[in-house]
Amino acid sequence: MVTCLTRHPEYSEETAADFNEIAQTIFFPIYPVIAHQILKKTDIDSGLCLDVGSGPGHLAIALATLSNLTVFAMDNAEPMCRIAEANVAKYRLEQRVRPVSGDVQKIPFGNASMNLVVSRGSFFFWDNLSKGFAECMRVLKPGGRACIGGGFGNARLREEIVIRMRERDPSWEEKRCDRYARCNPHIIRSALAAAGIFEYDLVDDDTGYWISFGKY
Repeated sequence: MVTCLTRHPEYSEETAADFNEIAQTIFFPIYPVIAHQILKKTDIDSGLCLDVGSGPGHLAIALATLSNLTVFAMDNAEPMCRIAEANVAKYRLEQRVRPVSGDVQKIPFGNASMNLVVSRGSFFFWDNLSKGFAECMRVLKPGGRACIGGGFGNARLREEIVIRMRERDPSWEEKRCDRYARCNPHIIRSALAAAGIFEYDLVDDDTGYWISFGKY
């Protein structure tokens, strides 16, 4: 049973359920695509992985399904933790995907404990980007990698999702652009520098908007 200590103010039971419904329908095809891209880019297939801001757990589930990783699906919203636990049980991955409560500002794992740290979509909402990046680096093992960002995997999936989400919420694309503006490359580079991270890749293409860095 998962114990979640922090309730995210934006996610009530109802909004968390709505988020999960969208993730299981409109967004569902992106998770295996993104998981495959992360695994290929990092060349990390085993060990421990932390999914920051995992929400209902779909990326964590895809990563575990496509690799030998044990994935900790971390979220700071209690309703999301409960939904993630149910989703993990549905796929019978309780031994491979473990929902946990925690916030990127103070990740509840020790130094050098993770082979891989990932996050899709959460960094747009981090209270302090530099602190979040520093915490992701702190928990990486030597040789570990982090892939933090957002996106839809490829251009076709992006266009399909944009069309469906416009129908569901006419203001959705405007909100997406606003989130990008708050985390534009200049802001991201400044936050990485403040975190003491100077070697990284930043890509903004059809796969999405991703920052990757490692510990050497």
